[in-house]
Amino acid sequence: MVMKKLFVIILLFFPFVALSQVEADVEQWIEENGDSEAAADLNDRLIEWREHPINLNDTLSIRHFSLLSPFQKQALTNYLRLYGPMLSHDELQFIPGFDSLTISYLSNYTITAPLPAPRPLRLSEGRHRLVTAFGAASTPCDSATLMQRARALLVYTYRLHDRIELRLVAEKDASETWGKGNFTSYHLLLNNIGRIERAIIGRYNLQYGQGLTLWTGLRPFTFMGSTPLRYGNGLRPSATLYEEDYQEGGAARLRLSNHWATEVFFSHSNGEKLTGTHIDFRSTHLLLGFTASHIHLDSLRSVRNYTYNQLAFRGQQQTNVGIDATLHYGRLTFFGEASLGENLKPAAVGGLQFFPSDGVRLGFTGRYYHPQYHNLHSKPFAISSGQGEQGLTLDVAARLPYGVQGLASIDVHNFPTLRYTTYQPTTGEWLRVQLCREWHKGITLTLRYANRLKERNIPNLDSTLYLCEQTLRQQLQGEVRYGHGSWQWMGRIAYVGFAPEQSATQHGFLMGAQARYSHSSWLCTASIAYFSTDDYYSRIYFSESTLQYAWSIPALYGHGLRGNLVLQHSIGQHLTLAARYCLTLKAHNPNHYAMLQMRLNL
Repeated sequence: MVMKKLFVIILLFFPFVALSQVEADVEQWIEENGDSEAAADLNDRLIEWREHPINLNDTLSIRHFSLLSPFQKQALTNYLRLYGPMLSHDELQFIPGFDSLTISYLSNYTITAPLPAPRPLRLSEGRHRLVTAFGAASTPCDSATLMQRARALLVYTYRLHDRIELRLVAEKDASETWGKGNFTSYHLLLNNIGRIERAIIGRYNLQYGQGLTLWTGLRPFTFMGSTPLRYGNGLRPSATLYEEDYQEGGAARLRLSNHWATEVFFSHSNGEKLTGTHIDFRSTHLLLGFTASHIHLDSLRSVRNYTYNQLAFRGQQQTNVGIDATLHYGRLTFFGEASLGENLKPAAVGGLQFFPSDGVRLGFTGRYYHPQYHNLHSKPFAISSGQGEQGLTLDVAARLPYGVQGLASIDVHNFPTLRYTTYQPTTGEWLRVQLCREWHKGITLTLRYANRLKERNIPNLDSTLYLCEQTLRQQLQGEVRYGHGSWQWMGRIAYVGFAPEQSATQHGFLMGAQARYSHSSWLCTASIAYFSTDDYYSRIYFSESTLQYAWSIPALYGHGLRGNLVLQHSIGQHLTLAARYCLTLKAHNPNHYAMLQMRLNL
């Protein structure tokens, strides 16, 4: 189907930072990927770094600072060895891998301070944080049922500088019974103890290379116009509230020399035992890694036979090995990873990133994942799950005339085998463009367009016919932001269209605004949005300001109003109280939700 020139609009309503301290970077990632749990994990780290910035002069602290790539860490370390501690962020411009945009970004989360004199660690110097929350939706039910449907949360964290971290988590979801199946988690993290760079007991994740051979936990963050180049975090604690695909046991990273290191791990969780190792070599320009892992399931994995899953994994054990490499040469960066499964079926992803000048970035990525490449812990860059996917991606970021910042991404992909909801080989395209202009007096205008072409089974058709239709979803949204003193304001307007070949086009419209006011120890954010959509397929995702560890990105469809209010008050330096109230008004179906939260810092 030739891409139709039908001009329609969608709103992905993601208001700006409010009481949960959601950074703008997190909002953009939610808008692009729709994964609130992954964004919550990134947001927690950004909050910690903003409150307690990383000292770039401390070579031990920057080892696990994930906002820096391995090349940047190595180049920064070499600079410090040659010239000594930096006096300001301005010195970063003399170090390879740091441009003006990167330096401006890092200044929010880092400092350049003199190193304190070495002294023994004292547990009494650590910081304690306790977060508790309770929330419930108002529905026609008695008080006992309302309590049963409530959500409760407790998160305790102890940190001693960047050397020790202990975290305990307990959460009850609204769908769970008190005391039965509730989520609990813990980890003890130790950093920089002799040759042990990092050790974890409890729940953790393993993230290597480009995510092809071994990547557990959350998918990495990719933004529009940004090449999906990954720098695996290696061994790291599990996300606070992520209940899937975590490891539980013990793992450690050992420094063998100035350039070589290895990680070893053992885990028994989620009905499987995972063992393996990762070895890497790091220099100023080159990163090489080798990963090997073995999974033994507690019981035989059997999958019911459906039309689309004939090539799915069935068995009790799985072995995967892979090699990844990233080469930085001048303004060019080459990256890639290749992996083999136990049946020797291959998978590979690779590409390059080029900075022809300051403010201009070009990227190209290609991927090939064999339909029978089986890996239970693989999360490579992909439009779908990755199995059997082939595709090419081009990303561009540039400063255009008249002060306009432009971003663009285009991806073409195909699936040579059947998948869920598509019972024949299919192809797809995804185009995204954004233009942004900052004006004087704190005004920013943004225009975003997206065009998604994909195939699906024709609804309500006899499945034995195996016929698919192409669907087209085009998006356009306009946004204006204004900030002055204690006030910030944002407004958006959008319209969505979903056009399948065999049925009528569905439309949706949303118009909304949000205001934020901060004064002394008080913060207040209020938002309201009107939405009108024909059906679920023309739904609009709406990211709201909320409380820490309490994310809300409802899919709005039908006709109605959505209002959200968040209040926060800090009592002294140690205690913060916050509350959220949300109201959805739809025909004959109003819904209320309220949550209270307390944060204690000692």
